[in-house]
Amino acid sequence: MRINKLTDYAIVVMTNIAAMESKKIHTAKEISEISKIPLPTVTRVLKTLCSGDLLESQRGSQGGYALTKSPSSISIATIIECFEGPIALTECATSDCACSYETTCSAQKPWQKINETVKLALDKMKLNNMIETNKSNELLQLNMNLGG
Repeated sequence: MRINKLTDYAIVVMTNIAAMESKKIHTAKEISEISKIPLPTVTRVLKTLCSGDLLESQRGSQGGYALTKSPSSISIATIIECFEGPIALTECATSDCACSYETTCSAQKPWQKINETVKLALDKMKLNNMIETNKSNELLQLNMNLGG
């Protein structure tokens, strides 16, 4: 799985907003300067994040953008899905698989478990985790117990 550059920028933008005062209104220009991402790209990212109900925008001279929820309740998976759609490592990891081998494929169930583990890890990683410094440098402990 490889996320596109715009999704990567969205995670950077959201992390920067969360690291600043997340309830405060921030302008696109301010976010661009802090993130070092060009203003037209930041504007595009902000528009998509607003459409996905992750940010709210306020118009006017005192306008800007703010998180719709606390950083502890916005997952990285939600941001990725806002730009990329459902997280699926392979086509057969989703319920709408149209593969001609689906009925006889022995890899479908294992791929679904792998996909579920990756999505769960991304769901557990919240914006506040992205800005916290972890002394052990361990971001997330994955439970790779796939038996069952």
